[in-house]
Amino acid sequence: MSHKKLFAGSEMMVLAVRNLLEENDISYIIRDDIDSAIGAGYGALGKAVNVLVNEENLEKAKALLKENDLTE
Repeated sequence: MSHKKLFAGSEMMVLAVRNLLEENDISYIIRDDIDSAIGAGYGALGKAVNVLVNEENLEKAKALLKENDLTE
């Protein structure tokens, strides 16, 4: 399975996206570049938390974000 980026934003916005995906039984992966950067001794700015979904669920997930006004 191939994962594609669905959303990138702050940790707070990603929590809302995560909850929406869970409510709709869409599996996801969260890649937190902020924690990774801190662990490596660097800082991170901007939209550093990414939500990835399986390619087969990408269009459904995008539609859910649009319906719920969750945009990057």
